[in-house]
Amino acid sequence: MKKVIFLLAFLAAANVAVKAQFTFGLKLGLSTPDVKPADFPNPLKLKTTGDSLLVKLTDANYGFHGGIWVRARMGRFFIQPEVVFNTSTVEYNFKKGNGTALADSLRTEKFNNIDVPLLLGFKFGTFRLNGGPVAHFRLDNQSAVDAFKNFTSTFKNAAYGYQAGIGLDFGSLGIDLRYEGNFDNFKFGGNEYQGSTSPSRLLVSLGYAF
Repeated sequence: MKKVIFLLAFLAAANVAVKAQFTFGLKLGLSTPDVKPADFPNPLKLKTTGDSLLVKLTDANYGFHGGIWVRARMGRFFIQPEVVFNTSTVEYNFKKGNGTALADSLRTEKFNNIDVPLLLGFKFGTFRLNGGPVAHFRLDNQSAVDAFKNFTSTFKNAAYGYQAGIGLDFGSLGIDLRYEGNFDNFKFGGNEYQGSTSPSRLLVSLGYAF
């Protein structure tokens, strides 16, 4: 179903592109965490190398993103595909099963993704309203939790979601505020978990059109 949504959006984009006016641009911004402590089974009991560990997600930091976009506009309607690099950091607290803290209990993990939104929207003067599917592709992650053998902390290498929001254009400059929801659960310790809510985040970005 998720691939069908992307296919339909792509066909719509191809149809509009035949007669559309094109604008190219760059964007840079911040995002709130897409995984929160409330979404994580705190604490998570984990068996590794014969020890029983309690793992707790303590913090998820703000992320940075930047990339390129193309806007194909026909009248008020437009389609805007984007390719965006983003990074975020998550912190975990590891304790032994008896509650004793490990000597190095605080571990961090940094994720680097490529996001590909395909937005459909309408432009009314300086105001834009848009929404559409987004695909997330994991590039790599820098992890300090891999020191525990037989332990894996990895969110899905490819995930799908949606973005919806508003934008304002002032000449070549543009400001966007979007909400992002994701359809996929996340994996931790080799198991898959459904959070208390679907992983979501807010994205704020500043763009420049050429």
